[in-house]
Amino acid sequence: MSSIDNYFTELQEDINNESAKSYVNKNQAFSYIVSNYLVEGEVLISPNICSFKSMRDGICIDGYELSDEMNTLHVFISDFRDENQPQVISKEEVMNLINQAEMFVYTAITGQLHSLSINSEKHPEVYDLARTIRDNHSTIRHASIHVMTNCISALEENPMQDEIERTQTTYHIWDLKKLYDFNIEGKQIDELHIKLNEQFNESLRLIKAPVENDIYECYVGYVSGTLLAKAYEYYGNRLMERNVRSYLQARGKINRGIIATAKNDPTMFMAYNNGLTTIAEEVIFSKQDESGFVEINELLGWQIVNGGQTTASLYRAYVSKEDLSELFVQIKLNVIKDKNRKDELISKISEYANSQNKISISDLRSNDAYQAELERLSYTINVPNTSEPVTKWFYERTRGQYNVEVNRHGVTAAKKRAYQKEFPKKQLITKTEAAKYIMSWEQLPHIVSKGAEANFLEFCNKVREEKVKPNEKYFRHMIAKGILFRETDKLVQSLGYKGYKANLVTYSIASLSVLKKGSIDFDKIWNQQGIGQDLQEEMEFIISNVWKHITNPPEKGANVTQYCKKEKCWELLQNKLAKPTLIPHLREEE
Repeated sequence: MSSIDNYFTELQEDINNESAKSYVNKNQAFSYIVSNYLVEGEVLISPNICSFKSMRDGICIDGYELSDEMNTLHVFISDFRDENQPQVISKEEVMNLINQAEMFVYTAITGQLHSLSINSEKHPEVYDLARTIRDNHSTIRHASIHVMTNCISALEENPMQDEIERTQTTYHIWDLKKLYDFNIEGKQIDELHIKLNEQFNESLRLIKAPVENDIYECYVGYVSGTLLAKAYEYYGNRLMERNVRSYLQARGKINRGIIATAKNDPTMFMAYNNGLTTIAEEVIFSKQDESGFVEINELLGWQIVNGGQTTASLYRAYVSKEDLSELFVQIKLNVIKDKNRKDELISKISEYANSQNKISISDLRSNDAYQAELERLSYTINVPNTSEPVTKWFYERTRGQYNVEVNRHGVTAAKKRAYQKEFPKKQLITKTEAAKYIMSWEQLPHIVSKGAEANFLEFCNKVREEKVKPNEKYFRHMIAKGILFRETDKLVQSLGYKGYKANLVTYSIASLSVLKKGSIDFDKIWNQQGIGQDLQEEMEFIISNVWKHITNPPEKGANVTQYCKKEKCWELLQNKLAKPTLIPHLREEE
């Protein structure tokens, strides 16, 4: 069996496990898994899984992401095939999937989707998304359509960029081979290749620093505010190095002082602003002088490691029609030559260049000991009432660690099965899942709603500030919170709520925490490996009230997914929970 065949088998197992764990069909489970890969690959930030299909109208989507700035839309459509070996998806089949996703974008932008097959009661999340796209179509400058498939695509190259109702549209095919290259070969899933002149009618004019070594080259100079804003408009947060992006996602992007300077005193921006520190893996020159002056026409793997807030704020000024023609920003560009040291160099440049981001990096480092201790505990703590064999929960602190351990211990088929029995896949918990479970219980559902990366960063901050040191009780209670979360997820699915599942679950857990934080027995949940009928019935009441709250934002027409990311949404729900008339039998006695 080839390596890609082995990977296909492992992927199918992951899909089956995710389907059983989240109580969704396999196509939805596949969409969830691949969208998480795209988050790790820095293509997406906070994807939402929701399915809508109209055969009559030729429309289908399986998920989406709409940026907070309402300037970038991602739509994905999945083709999952439940087979025993890899299949080939033809060019015609790929293009048919693209056409269905394109039709969704077109009918949403033009406002036609509401007059077709969509029903606001049956598909509230998709209906809400379509309305938001229609109302904000003038600000959506870039749309990306992603085809996800567990087949090998006969169409090897992504289709050429196009336009849908004057919105630039790019196309991406994530097939089995690309997923294998990312997960097994460690290749970057989708490297940024920016063609400055072609895309933005401007190049970078810099001076090469007289630094000679085999590790990096450094160029310094300035970049126009217009070029920076246009690049951010097109690529959004993908321009930001991962830790910068997570920081901005969690803490907010816009600096009003930067916007004020751009508006009132643009020629002084160079004097007032510290500028940008950026990295790239490769540059292509259109001009090189012996004096060191260069013109850079193309950038591969370009990312901002310092100056993310400056970039996002200048974009906000740009879309507000401020004139940036006389505004320039200092820039330092480090081009990495030693690819073997890429991750190390990026980490150190990020740490030393950005005082704000330095906090997030130290947070992540301080979490190394925390994560390692949770991993150690997972190998030592047995699940109650299990035998032949006694089972354990597997704590996965690095992506793919579970499969690595299965293969490491499974030198024979029998040993592999034995290890999988001791650590069944349904008892796998990742570090981002753990952060989601704990942050929900700590009454921070608006942070959880911002996506796995932003939530994990805030969780790291919390662990550092509170000096959390895991022990056996902490581990058992963390797993119990995970069981509570998963059971609530299952309950939401079984009760037939249509859409916003991720938001509904985290807000329901946080609401239970407000109402009964002191009386939930996590030791009992751990011992039973379940929440019991009484708590399940209580959660039903809570879910009902949370649904009414999140689907009725105070601002008429507001997008529910975006509303759930705001602290105001949680504050208003807490005010409702404080009223004695709301589910009074659930409230703890004073």
